[in-house]
Amino acid sequence: MKEITALELRKRFGEVMEDVRYRKEPYLVKRNGRPMIVLLDIDAYQADESRRKEDVFIEDYTEERLQEFLEEDRLDPGVQARVNRRLR
Repeated sequence: MKEITALELRKRFGEVMEDVRYRKEPYLVKRNGRPMIVLLDIDAYQADESRRKEDVFIEDYTEERLQEFLEEDRLDPGVQARVNRRLR
C-alpha cells in the first residue's frame, strides 16, 4: 500500500486515481502524519464489503441456528468454513 499526504493527493489526484483503479494500488492518505483514509479500487471495496456482510450474517445467528444451517447445507463453502471456525 502506498502512502501519500492529503496535500500531495490534491496535487496528483488524477494520477493517484489511475494507480488505484488500473494498477489496483491502494493508497493510505495521511494528514499531519496521521492515517485518515484509504483509497481502494471499486472491485476490492466490493469484495471487502461482501465479506463484511457475510461476517455480519454469521454473527447475527445463534450457534444453534448456525448448526441447523450446516445440517441443511444452505451455506456456500466459503461461508460454511467461517461458520465452522466460529463454532470451534
